[in-house]
Amino acid sequence: MKKFKIFLLLIIMIPCIFFFGGCSEKPYVTKIEKTQSIGNIDTYTVYYSDNSTSNFTIENGEDGKDGSDISIEDIFLSCVERGMYENTNEGFSEFLSNYLNLSVEENSVNQAVINAMPSVVSIFVEHPEYTSSSTFPYLNKDVSSNIYCGAGVIYKMNEDYSYIITNYHVVYSSGSLTENKIARLIYAYQYGKNVVVTETNSSNAQESPTVAFGGDGIECEYIGGSLNYDIAVLKVSTSSLLEVNPSAKAVSIASDYNLADTAIAIGNPEGDGISVTTGVISVVSENILMTGADDKTEVNFRVMRVDTSVNGGNSGGGLFNEKGELIGIVNSKLVYSSDGTPIDNIAYALPYDNVTKVADNLIYYYELNGSTSSVKISKLLLGITLESQNSQASYDYITGEINITDNAVVSEIDSNSLAQSKGMQVGDIITSIKINDNEYEITQYYQVSDILLTIRSGDQVLINVSRNNVNNSIVIGEVTDDMLTTIS
Repeated sequence: MKKFKIFLLLIIMIPCIFFFGGCSEKPYVTKIEKTQSIGNIDTYTVYYSDNSTSNFTIENGEDGKDGSDISIEDIFLSCVERGMYENTNEGFSEFLSNYLNLSVEENSVNQAVINAMPSVVSIFVEHPEYTSSSTFPYLNKDVSSNIYCGAGVIYKMNEDYSYIITNYHVVYSSGSLTENKIARLIYAYQYGKNVVVTETNSSNAQESPTVAFGGDGIECEYIGGSLNYDIAVLKVSTSSLLEVNPSAKAVSIASDYNLADTAIAIGNPEGDGISVTTGVISVVSENILMTGADDKTEVNFRVMRVDTSVNGGNSGGGLFNEKGELIGIVNSKLVYSSDGTPIDNIAYALPYDNVTKVADNLIYYYELNGSTSSVKISKLLLGITLESQNSQASYDYITGEINITDNAVVSEIDSNSLAQSKGMQVGDIITSIKINDNEYEITQYYQVSDILLTIRSGDQVLINVSRNNVNNSIVIGEVTDDMLTTIS
């Protein structure tokens, strides 16, 4: 039993040491391994980031007798030898504070779902559409109310109102008779709440609603969205959310996502209520070309690929990591290959770092323009085409992550564009973008497009590029309203 406890302690402690070590400028532990065993004495070697080492020994039990196992003081003293701490009560207290912030959960998926569920809603919408006729589809002018379903996440909660993110295609229908093709009625239901949809008429010649949403549904207001980003933002009364579910909260946003991370989808498949499926991230970032919500526009989406099972109704719902933090918004799945072969468990989600920038853009202009509904994206367009070059995967053995980096290379520049007028050239590698006092390093080419979503009128913008291995600055200057482009 003693020997088992020794190894368990090492297994638990090593990730803590690795994690903290990555944040310190002092030498940090990169590996601990048993390097020698003589009799019942085992020698362990501690490897540090400066390529130095230190040793400690453990006496194991022999012939049924207990030996002495490794103590926390042993590891502390080893760190003291490397100058990481002083051998004082204060130093030991600092060591304990830094290294023992470990919580072990028996079921991380269970805890993740518990953390995420108060931020998830199912979405039901109603569109007035012409009733189709297989015999004379263009002569029948009766109007029916068609119900569609999806999901969403509570993004921000203010005292008076809250914002919900969903997919644009959840609230939009190309056949809708509304002026902007957005659903006439939009209702959100929280987990465990009663969904009631009542038909008042099957169809009529008028465009009046023929359904009513009841139960615990909360009426939502559409404030804006984008077909090209497949994101829509809804507004609801905060008091209504909390009245129905006092535990309702804004979703927690992840700080990163990596290959093989847990990917938990929480949505409303087939409109049967909120449910959970699990998987992992299969591909961190790729581009897919698909038809947009209007059933005609070809749209290129940047997505992460997951093997999590999703179905109709999962659209707009959250994709969460093992902490219950949002890493994406589910928006599509692959059903058949090009030769018609059925495909299982290839689904796609819009990454959170893109989604939140789109949502913030819509919310900003909604609030700026006096709550004018049907807001579109406003974005600074440089008039360039970027391509990824020199893509590399690096393996971080301290964090256990695989990171991909590439160069954002300018491959084309439009004539009379902002980029051309400011002196940008084909072949320039964009290395960073500075907005006011904040500088954002570009380590992957798609980050350029995402960052441009955050620029507002009045911002000072500077773009740093590498040109023939020489650093240059492209001064955009102060952004004005006429430099921003509206994107559907």
